[in-house]
Amino acid sequence: MSGPEPTAFVVNDTPTVVDADRETPLVYVLRHDLALYGVRPGCAVGECGACVVLVDGRPERSCQLSLGAAEGTRITTPEGLGTPDEPHEIQQAFLDEQAAQCGYCLNGIIMSTAGLLAREPSPDEAAIQEALEGHLCRCGTHHRILRAVRKLAGQTLPPCAAVVRPDSTLLTDPRGLAAAGPADVDLPGALRGAPNVEDWLRPLPDGRIEARSGRAELGQGVRTALAQVVAAELDVPVDRIVVRQAATDATPDEGYTAGSASLEQGGTALAMAAAAFRRLRAEGCPPLGPIRPDDCPRWTSPSAAGESAGGVPSGGVPAGAAPASRATAPGGAVGQPVHRIDLTAKLTGAPAYVHDLALPGLLHARALLPPTYEAALTSVDVHAAQTMPGVRAVVHDGRLVVVVADREEQAVAGVRRLARSARWEPAPLVDGGDASEDTRQAQPVRQSVVEEPGVTEALATGRQVHASYAKPHEAHASIAPSAAVALAAVEPVPGAEPGAGVGPGAGVGPGAGVEPGPVPEPVALTVWTHSQGVYPLRRELAALLGVDADTLTVRHVDGPGCYGHNGADDAAGFAALAARAVPGRPVRFQFSVRDEFTWEPYGPAMQADLDASIDTSGRITGWRHHIRTGAHTSRPHGTGDRLMVAWLRAGGPARPWAGGGEGGVRSALPAYDIPAREIVGDYVKGPLRTSALRSLGAYFNTFAIESFMDELAEAAGKDPVEFRLAHLSDPRARAVLETAAERAGWQTRTGPSGRGQGVAVARYKGSKAYAALVVDAGVDTTTAAVTVHRVVAACDAGVIVNPDGLANQIEGGIVQGLSRALHEEVRHGTDGIESVDWTSYPILPFSGVPTLDLVLLDRPGLPPLGAGEASTPVAPAALANAVDDAVGIRMRTLPITPDRLRARLEELTDDELARVLA
Repeated sequence: MSGPEPTAFVVNDTPTVVDADRETPLVYVLRHDLALYGVRPGCAVGECGACVVLVDGRPERSCQLSLGAAEGTRITTPEGLGTPDEPHEIQQAFLDEQAAQCGYCLNGIIMSTAGLLAREPSPDEAAIQEALEGHLCRCGTHHRILRAVRKLAGQTLPPCAAVVRPDSTLLTDPRGLAAAGPADVDLPGALRGAPNVEDWLRPLPDGRIEARSGRAELGQGVRTALAQVVAAELDVPVDRIVVRQAATDATPDEGYTAGSASLEQGGTALAMAAAAFRRLRAEGCPPLGPIRPDDCPRWTSPSAAGESAGGVPSGGVPAGAAPASRATAPGGAVGQPVHRIDLTAKLTGAPAYVHDLALPGLLHARALLPPTYEAALTSVDVHAAQTMPGVRAVVHDGRLVVVVADREEQAVAGVRRLARSARWEPAPLVDGGDASEDTRQAQPVRQSVVEEPGVTEALATGRQVHASYAKPHEAHASIAPSAAVALAAVEPVPGAEPGAGVGPGAGVGPGAGVEPGPVPEPVALTVWTHSQGVYPLRRELAALLGVDADTLTVRHVDGPGCYGHNGADDAAGFAALAARAVPGRPVRFQFSVRDEFTWEPYGPAMQADLDASIDTSGRITGWRHHIRTGAHTSRPHGTGDRLMVAWLRAGGPARPWAGGGEGGVRSALPAYDIPAREIVGDYVKGPLRTSALRSLGAYFNTFAIESFMDELAEAAGKDPVEFRLAHLSDPRARAVLETAAERAGWQTRTGPSGRGQGVAVARYKGSKAYAALVVDAGVDTTTAAVTVHRVVAACDAGVIVNPDGLANQIEGGIVQGLSRALHEEVRHGTDGIESVDWTSYPILPFSGVPTLDLVLLDRPGLPPLGAGEASTPVAPAALANAVDDAVGIRMRTLPITPDRLRARLEELTDDELARVLA
């Protein structure tokens, strides 16, 4: 970079002059010099579209446009369209459709939409697809985004989802357990550690009520749903409820926001606190004091209260329970499609994410990472970076190298300088080849799900069917790399919202160099992070740094969608170490897109062998499911060895392996009535870092089970839906399957029909929401490309708190599940990870989005069930079954790419070839 020069242009109709290096990417100038934080930094390589702005009316990626190239232009950012108080009509259309989950990609999409409509006020479908094709959405909200743009183009569209109340039928808990009455059970979950009303709720001076939840907003709309729960219990409008962000100094410890438990568990805790709040006020007491086990939510029936409070229901509950069993409140009734309280700011350019947090004097940090996990740093010229303009410090500890600078582009430039001088001792990662082969190793850790007697004998009788299935490693691939902000100080600092202290000229001038003199030891550290668990992260940081956890404060701020254990916790670790090098100055750390793709914990590769026997009547008589998998969770929890910075520091611990546990065998127990079952999982240590990815092992296990059920149906000479129903006694599972099949116009068949219709059904984790999918797909026999035309889904998540929020989660889970099933695979070889950006790790584009038709089965009187991951696992099986129905090729390895389809065709046996349809 050559040095600062004045550059003039017009930004949001305001003539502006910026004094900065003309080679600086425009995205940095807009955000850091002009405080226009609606321009979201994404991949920084021009692939994702999150940073799009209008330049002379044309959509441009601001990460690829230099400041000098923008001279003399008119630039419009999201802030130039509208504000949270007065959204532009385009922004309002997206808000009307609630076309977001994490929302991080949306401002760029809105700007491209604005450019499209300025050119063509009534664009056709081809023009809409062309405008959006260069954008990526990782949460899977493509369906709603397209609806918003199509409505702006003048199209009339049907509602997103239908909500139905099933006919009154006696429902019993499928686990068949008796429950104690509400007065006989202990407080559930987090209430045991925070048993008082004031731990969860407190009146505010302005008449509103603050709800203190330890659940993190990850794009699932949990803050709004929790506000609805509290509002309904207290009979107040939902806008009277303020849901506090999770923080170790302000909210209870609810562990990780994971496992689709936010509403089912976190909502129950807040509802019980609200019931106690209401009881105390009715008794004429201040809302202070202990929560009692009999403070049960009013929006579940008394017989379901045992489950809400930690047990399971006793007896049956009418499925068509009267609406009067719900609590109601003006604007806050459980069951109302209340718009999310966080989206207005996110979609109108307001600072909303940890990436936007800009405390006064903010510094920026980036890391130089090894090319592979174990590569050793033999030399690096730290001094060359220390003397660069704007660099404040270079942290060098073993293989840990971090540059701290005044400006983000200066930190990036410092890392590039270090990379040119760094010399690494190679440490090959793995041999090349299919990632699924990584699981073929010795000395596994075995996890038994069920091992019933008589399985071997049952499998030796009747007709035997065998199949093997596999999937590769998959990436979280968040739409923007993880980031965190940390401040090492002598006193804990007050809370800060994104954008606090932001203003042109905030921070210090360039060229200050490294501060002279010794660095004082900080006694307090505050970290702002988009981690899924602020308390576990605090314990991990305390162990890592060798300090008392009481000296650490960890606060959640929203980030780009994570879908499990991604790089957010690691970013917090880097930010903490960087901040300790410059006490008193807040430091914002962010990974590059390549670093995050290369170092994030992946969803592990998995394989499974399934065997079953069928008698002459078509009944399954025996079942064996043997899983081989990598580790599914390595989240921080307080051992000090779970973050990247721990392994990179001199003398640090080795990268741990956390094999075993429930994650790899999740949802491996079929919902079907099968008399003899053997289900076990072997955890093996593979070469890549792995941890939790959306739905963990349930994604693969459901794919294997529901694909195998289709294979068994054909072997039994039965229709796939008929065969499933014959083995399915759970009335709620039957209801979602029958609803989806009827709405999709299912046509009875045995074996491939050529229509391209596939079905799958499952209850996530055997205890969360039920979901059934019917997929209509086609296969181009020339290119082998698979196209999904339509997906019909039915979901039962108990009582529906927010139907629009539930629909959004189910839709997003379907689209993301299809993306993983069609495209996603982490490739690696001896030189390391090869999937390092969105080109080498493609995801579903807008042109691949099918029509979604969703039915929600409302169950008033029953507790809410976790639904955030319910639809993702059924998507790949329904897709594979549709592909088989279309062309007669059974795909047992994901993803179902054209290359893999062609390879599968070449390896078919004679019997398999006889099934192939021309």
